[in-house]
Amino acid sequence: MYLCIDVGGTKTILALVNATGEILHYLQFPTIQDQKKYYNILLQQIRVNFCTSSFKAISIAMPGIIKHNEAVWLGNLDWHDFNLSAMFKAEFGTPVFMDNDANLAALAEAHGLKGRSLYFTFSTGIGGGVIENNKIVKRYADFEPGHIQYVYDGKPQEWEDLAAASAIKKKYHKLVEEITDPADWDGIIERMLLGLVPLTTSIKPVRIFFGGPLGLHLNSYRTKLRKAFRAALPSNIPLPRLIVAKYGSLSVIHGCYLNAKAHEKSHR
Repeated sequence: MYLCIDVGGTKTILALVNATGEILHYLQFPTIQDQKKYYNILLQQIRVNFCTSSFKAISIAMPGIIKHNEAVWLGNLDWHDFNLSAMFKAEFGTPVFMDNDANLAALAEAHGLKGRSLYFTFSTGIGGGVIENNKIVKRYADFEPGHIQYVYDGKPQEWEDLAAASAIKKKYHKLVEEITDPADWDGIIERMLLGLVPLTTSIKPVRIFFGGPLGLHLNSYRTKLRKAFRAALPSNIPLPRLIVAKYGSLSVIHGCYLNAKAHEKSHR
């Protein structure tokens, strides 16, 4: 069994996954900012809800930049010197693997597909991952698209402060699923295209997967987005397929499982 952990900016998901990738049980709880309290809650949730002796490995996804199995920068989480991999290895005595959450979601969504795939999660922030032939493209391993700045309203602003689901809620005072006004969707699409156009132009994906609360509602605005996207792209850049993440809120968990299996295979 694999314990897969998705540490998000607002919530954490824990899941028990079997050897064939089937999720047997999962739960979620709020991610709190207090680092020490969060770790204690995390341990408590694991010990109360899972049989820890059954863990073959623990696979963790965290936001930000991950180097050598350790989070060195956590983006929207103000945590420091939080070596969760080492702490869990000492706590449970099992192999622990860690990678960026959006990279792992991308790995799951693009699994088995040929060509280059781009994944975006429009959630608390905006994360992204680039996959080619079932592997994270090394050039984009530290891809943090939400923190790229674009000029909007006459000043440089980070993309996620404009187009993340949290930013949309702040702007329109509604959840994504509550937005029905076509003019509101025009404004949201304008914000999304600030990053989608230049990143698609440079990365040239065959397809783009959309995750997070805004991305998972792609069907509400896909036609508008396709039209505006095509008009904004250079004529020599094909419009990628725009796809809703099939695993929904569990994309990262599925990616955690694939990451653990890949590490095991490479150490055989």
